[in-house]
Amino acid sequence: MTNLIHQAHAELAERGLNFAGVDQTVATTRRRSFQGSTWVLELQGELIGMATLSMPPSSVLRELSEVANVRRAAWLNQLAVHPDHRGGGHARTLFETIRDEAVRRRAVFLGLDTARPAADLHEMYVHWGFADREVIQWPGKSYDSLVMTLPLRPMPAIPGA
Repeated sequence: MTNLIHQAHAELAERGLNFAGVDQTVATTRRRSFQGSTWVLELQGELIGMATLSMPPSSVLRELSEVANVRRAAWLNQLAVHPDHRGGGHARTLFETIRDEAVRRRAVFLGLDTARPAADLHEMYVHWGFADREVIQWPGKSYDSLVMTLPLRPMPAIPGA
């Protein structure tokens, strides 16, 4: 899974965006995967995609984001599709699986965070129904991150958002 994440995030590194997935260790992948539920996509025995649902979001994220502290928040993490398999709807399949599981778990919304300069990712998430909620700064990152949410039931008011 770590190799897949590295391959999926390599082009972001080329753009100067030091996403965690660019160089995360196997231990980090394991920790992030086990902090939630992880789904994988395989094609002919090859791992081509993955995503993790965390509910609640990580404690580190909750320290940075008011949105992540909302009761019954679910978070989309580690979404990765191998570059050779993009354009086939695999990311959307993973997203829909995560979204459906978040609904099943009675989450009020599905959240995610992404690099503010990654306009292509932002556009994809907006297309899926996510909306911008706040800007955060992860320690050690070279960019601001946008926190985005997709309501799954009536959204509670979030102070300052």
